[in-house]
Amino acid sequence: MKHSHSIIRILAALALVLALAGGTAWAKQNLTIASGKAGGTWYPLGGALADIIQTSVDDVNMAVMQGTGDANIIGVNNGMYTLGICFSFANADAVTGSNQFKQPLDRIAGLAALYTSPLQIVVRADSGIETVADLKGKRIAPGLRGTSGEVLVRNILTVHGLTYADMRKVEHLSYADAAMLMKDGHIDAFMPFTTVPAPVIQDIAVAIGGVRLLSLEADKFAALKEKNDGYSRYVIPGGTYKGQNTDVTCVGSNNVVICQKSLPDDLVYNMVKALADSKSRIAEVHKVLKTWSPEYAAGDIGVQLHPGAAKYYREIGVLK
Repeated sequence: MKHSHSIIRILAALALVLALAGGTAWAKQNLTIASGKAGGTWYPLGGALADIIQTSVDDVNMAVMQGTGDANIIGVNNGMYTLGICFSFANADAVTGSNQFKQPLDRIAGLAALYTSPLQIVVRADSGIETVADLKGKRIAPGLRGTSGEVLVRNILTVHGLTYADMRKVEHLSYADAAMLMKDGHIDAFMPFTTVPAPVIQDIAVAIGGVRLLSLEADKFAALKEKNDGYSRYVIPGGTYKGQNTDVTCVGSNNVVICQKSLPDDLVYNMVKALADSKSRIAEVHKVLKTWSPEYAAGDIGVQLHPGAAKYYREIGVLK
């Protein structure tokens, strides 16, 4: 009997040792990616990126967090998030401590560029609002306060000699809430910084019988570029939305993924490789991503690439 008990104790001890060893060997890193609010492109995109990384990179768990562009940058810099989706022009401001950023953020690095999207200034097709200057005295929804899009709206108004004080009302709302107010006739202009075509704008256009998008003149775009070289020209073809019959020139920026600069090179290398190997999966998220490629990913991010990302891009020949 004693012999039997001894064997049982030995086996139990061995099982405990193996369990502890296995737990250590298979411990996973719990990482996060800050995306966007539900209803936008960033939220499902963040989910797709997290799933790709979790299933392709060993010993990684990825959780998706809802966020906003500038908050995502600050969160990655402060270690709240591992990765974050944001705009390239906002990264350029962040690393220099310009505009909405009160001090330089030096703990972020570039992972991948995803796609370009414009800020779209939407008004009713039957309104008398033809230009940005015509917004004076109107009710506008420029986005949630402090977000990348809202900062860009303020810059657009500035180069037209306007401020919020010139507006009848300024509503800092989510896109979904602003769209509802526009359908009900409670605001005159809705200004989402999002993909083309934007489902939320398509929905408004159908509901109110058509929309007009306000176009930027060349001199105003040049003035914006002087404020931030990360802005880019984006032309929305006529016919994209009901009531919008002519091409519209907007200001846009790359939507990108950044990471903590302190992440190990091999981890970031494997993340970028996983994304590049899953090109077809990324293309399924939204039609704007159908042409995404590793070549595009290495482009303008507004902040220096993480060494692990740069290593991968050099290996595949898209960086020298």
